[in-house]
Amino acid sequence: MYDEDLSDLDEWIRRLKVEYDIFFNGNRKKAPDELRMRVEKLVKRLAEAGNMTFSQRFRYTTLISRFYVYRDLWRRTQQGRESGEGSGDISPTQTSPFNVRRERLPEGVHISISDPKTEAEKVRRLYDELLRMRGEHAKDSPGISYQQFADYIASQTQGIRKKYQCASVVFRIALEEKAVKFTAKADNSSSR
Repeated sequence: MYDEDLSDLDEWIRRLKVEYDIFFNGNRKKAPDELRMRVEKLVKRLAEAGNMTFSQRFRYTTLISRFYVYRDLWRRTQQGRESGEGSGDISPTQTSPFNVRRERLPEGVHISISDPKTEAEKVRRLYDELLRMRGEHAKDSPGISYQQFADYIASQTQGIRKKYQCASVVFRIALEEKAVKFTAKADNSSSR
């Protein structure tokens, strides 16, 4: 029911990031306020949706975490430009906040789970890492409760194990481009 809205939100956040990059590089005179308002309206509407599935709620939380990271960066960059910290336009020799050099990011946390019911400590560690990586942005977005997260992990584990005929699933949480990335894949080292 909400999958199309979530796909739109994902696409609009990507486009908004590109639009702000163009704006802060001096190639556009006006900030993409219209698209930002559209994103914020969709975020608000989805926040009020009480009947999302666990996986939809998790995807929503991940998307808005990324959006809040970007929004904070855009706000600080705009404030810096307005207060005179820099010339306003970013010349090709300056570093745009969106073209920062690629620093080596931590590998993140990889945890292999075969039965979430008997490996509750691994599920708890994944959940704690998710909260830790979301950090200060967790207060801005509706969180996912531990029980919702545990149910989501259980359904993902069961689905992936069945689909790929594997004994366990590797879950990975990492910070990539200032957004929390959460992935799950078959643990090929543990094929049945």
